[in-house]
Amino acid sequence: MKEVMLSLMDKEEQLTTENTELKLRLVECEKVSAINQRFKEEIQEIKKQNCVLKTTCQDYESSLRSLQVKVQDGIVDREEGGLGENKLKEL
Repeated sequence: MKEVMLSLMDKEEQLTTENTELKLRLVECEKVSAINQRFKEEIQEIKKQNCVLKTTCQDYESSLRSLQVKVQDGIVDREEGGLGENKLKEL
């Protein structure tokens, strides 16, 4: 009977120790989880900013293409002996 009690006490001590260790690990996991959540929020904000920047870049590219066409048209007009858009506006 004494041996059974000692065995049970040892088992209780072992389980108590394991429980304490698990509680400490849980606290650490919760800290890591909170950090991960902040990173996820930051990533979402960066994705939003990236989307805005992509749109702005596409707008700039479109404007640049439009300007290139206008410049090219002006060069063609001059080569053909006509007046470019700038000259027509001046008149």
